[in-house]
Amino acid sequence: MLSIILFGLILIILIREAYKFMYYRPPNFPPGPPRIPIFGSYLLMLLMNRKDLHFAALTLSKWYKSKVIGLYLGGTPTVICHDSEGVKEILNRNEFDGRADIYLARMRDPNHNLRGIFFTEGPFWKNQRRFTLRHLRDYGFGRRFTELEIEVRDEICLFLDILRNGPKYPHEHGMMKNGHVLIPDIFFASSGNAFLKIMSGDKLPREEQGILFETGRRGVQFQAAGDDYGKLLSVIPWIRHIFPDKSDYINLRDGNGGIYDYIKSIIDRHIETFDETHDRNFIDLYIQQIKAQEKEGTENPYFHYEQLILICVDFFFPALTGVPVTLALFFQRLLYQPEILAKMQKEIDEVVGRGRLPSLDDRINLPYVEATVREIMRFETLVPSSIPHKALVDTKFMGYDVPAGSFVVPGLYALHNDPDVWGDPHVFRPERLIGPDGKLSLKLDKSLPFGAGKRLCAGETFARNTLFLMIAALAQNFNIRQAPGDKLPDLKKNYTGIIRMTPQYWLKFEWR
Repeated sequence: MLSIILFGLILIILIREAYKFMYYRPPNFPPGPPRIPIFGSYLLMLLMNRKDLHFAALTLSKWYKSKVIGLYLGGTPTVICHDSEGVKEILNRNEFDGRADIYLARMRDPNHNLRGIFFTEGPFWKNQRRFTLRHLRDYGFGRRFTELEIEVRDEICLFLDILRNGPKYPHEHGMMKNGHVLIPDIFFASSGNAFLKIMSGDKLPREEQGILFETGRRGVQFQAAGDDYGKLLSVIPWIRHIFPDKSDYINLRDGNGGIYDYIKSIIDRHIETFDETHDRNFIDLYIQQIKAQEKEGTENPYFHYEQLILICVDFFFPALTGVPVTLALFFQRLLYQPEILAKMQKEIDEVVGRGRLPSLDDRINLPYVEATVREIMRFETLVPSSIPHKALVDTKFMGYDVPAGSFVVPGLYALHNDPDVWGDPHVFRPERLIGPDGKLSLKLDKSLPFGAGKRLCAGETFARNTLFLMIAALAQNFNIRQAPGDKLPDLKKNYTGIIRMTPQYWLKFEWR
């Protein structure tokens, strides 16, 4: 009898402690779901919507009738905000400039150190970001730069030739069949090669661009295997030892390895040919800093070989894959709304004609084209949950207390789909960004596809300019067609990895 009573007491205590653990929340923390050991609330989100975790978070907001929710990712308290003003506050407050320390960030480095710009914080991040942006600007990154525009347009001319005349080299044949091209793969070389010029001072000729297409595929492989919050691996990293395939560790490892090894090979060539009397490009400038620190015997140096690789990866990655994936989403949308392409073509024909390619100088006179570029970045938010921020100190946010070390997630998708801001956010309508005078109105564009504040994506200018030039040139010269018998792409098959993505599809660019 005594043993039964003892067992009952132990069971009651265990149930009580389990209940306390599941429903424990820091004082004045936002409302949200319970947690379980190891996973926190992450497993619940996977069960709700594994394909698009930001939709799971939005559903939780509706359940708890709050645009700010609190939950646990593993053992870390996490605040997710779906309020438009709150999203802007997160992006612009210094207290939230930290970065989540997740395995997805660490696995990018062979020694599992946090490197680069995207996933670092504190004085190291500030120093490296300041140096990188200051010197990349000298080569045209982050500003209007005539020489860079010429390089981008040269790549576009080459791309138009490939579309018009078909494949010429072995690596092109796999992406072109019967006049149709594979999307997004066909776009990798154009945007990637333009950024190579900024970073390394060199571009690859057409016959050598196979490595760019292969590296682009690896980059997409890495992004497809992640999710809004860093994947299950970032919650329980040890699962990779038990389920390396099902946990997507292999896809993440191989995808990261492809782009890491390519950048490493470029940097190694620069080290072998380095001449301290002649700065050829950004990589040379960084190598110069490494050597200066070695001479001075600097303890805990900010500038080192592995950091240079990850900095270049951080900037090359979006150029190589972000622009092509955005183009894939854009042309998918045009298949559903062909009248958009017709309106763009009419405007381009009237302003530019057919005798030359559109330039950035034409942008002010092509408001509908520019509005369309901006609208696709709102409509298909490339990074729906941004990259998770971290609270650096205990602080207040929208009436709640946020403990230091908490992850803080600005819901960019929620901002871009707020009916109070956009009226009809689920309609793709470029006209919403054009004022009564017929000109593009930046006041009407309240989207933040590149974030804001000190964590603003440094590639914004490069991406916006490249997208405008490529979309305008393609619209000027081509109509688009699907292969005979093909159905419209199933939009339900679009999914969110680290970025919003489409499955591969075939498309014909038909010369006008």
